[in-house]
Amino acid sequence: MRTSDVHHPGGVAPVLRTMQIGAHLLFVLLLAVGVGRVLVERGPHAAWIVVLAALELAWYATGVWFVRRSGVAGDQSIQRGPGQIWLAVLILGWLTLVASDANFAWLVFALFFLCFHLLSVQFALVTTAALTAVAIAASLWHGATNTVASVVGPIFGAAVAAGMAMVYQQLVREAAQRQLLVEELTEAHRELLGAQDELVALQRESGALAERSRLARDIHDTLAQGFSSILLLARAGLRGTEATPTLTQIADTAQQNLTEARRVVDALTPSDLESAPLESALRRQLVQLEQHTGTVGELFTDGDPVPLPMDYDVALLRVAQSALANVRLHSHADRVRLTLTYANDEVRLDVADDGIGFSEREAGGFGLRAMRDRLALLGGTLVVESAPGDGTAVAATLPVGRPA
Repeated sequence: MRTSDVHHPGGVAPVLRTMQIGAHLLFVLLLAVGVGRVLVERGPHAAWIVVLAALELAWYATGVWFVRRSGVAGDQSIQRGPGQIWLAVLILGWLTLVASDANFAWLVFALFFLCFHLLSVQFALVTTAALTAVAIAASLWHGATNTVASVVGPIFGAAVAAGMAMVYQQLVREAAQRQLLVEELTEAHRELLGAQDELVALQRESGALAERSRLARDIHDTLAQGFSSILLLARAGLRGTEATPTLTQIADTAQQNLTEARRVVDALTPSDLESAPLESALRRQLVQLEQHTGTVGELFTDGDPVPLPMDYDVALLRVAQSALANVRLHSHADRVRLTLTYANDEVRLDVADDGIGFSEREAGGFGLRAMRDRLALLGGTLVVESAPGDGTAVAATLPVGRPA
């Protein structure tokens, strides 16, 4: 039995849990019916048949206990390896029981379910057909009084068990897909919270830089220009015939204050790195990605940076965050490269990784649609190029106006 769906957080729906419990109860019930009829009939070998049935039950319980205790029953190595050995021993025990007494032929129904859980569909069908034939042969060999029932019963039971097992497998796959979706939504929520914090920091930086630029312009256009005018007038007076020590002091004072005003303007004027809060935010995203996943990130800038509107910064940052989230969740990449390109008529952000890539039919996820919609509102575009095994490249482009 697959118990990963029972133990995994947010596991399968109650109907699957009921089917699992029902399969266990079916095995125990059919084995108990066989033992009960053996005891009622009191054949010459009843005692050792009961002992063999008890061993069969113990082996079944041991397998179920092992899978539950492992906590990783969804691992294919558990199902395809030891699980098949466990099933083989269980079938061997049933063959011994049914060879000893026909009352255990109906136990094959429970084995049908196990075959479809622990074997591939092809092998499960072959094994089910073989077990059905053995059950029919055993019933006829032991002298069954109703030949039609002995033949039709196992065949009908095999068909029903196969159908129910197929339905169960489909429900398990759907439950696994829902669990994956929940995990992706949880990761997306965490990314969204991180994006909000990043945007707050970006807006704070942009606001601080804008205020510093305003102060620098105001000082330059008022105080610095005023000191410069005073200095020019004082020097003109010193070149006249009536130069006085007072004019000399005025000139010296104006020169000192003009120098100080220019120093303040230089200090307030943002440096190249400080004037590019988007680049700083992108670098922080790459550092965070490497800390969380080990994926090495690089950021390159091409062209002469130009100030971008806040909504442009936000849009490009969101595109980068969404693309890097996909790298973190799906790509298994070793390296990722961000390139911010400034051209005369556009700004472009490229995100390229060396991960596993994906096919075109898988490129319609919500994240990509959200990126396209966000850029489209600003007149931009999004291009995604990827192929299985060739990595993924995302290019976000926004139009800008730049003086010629």
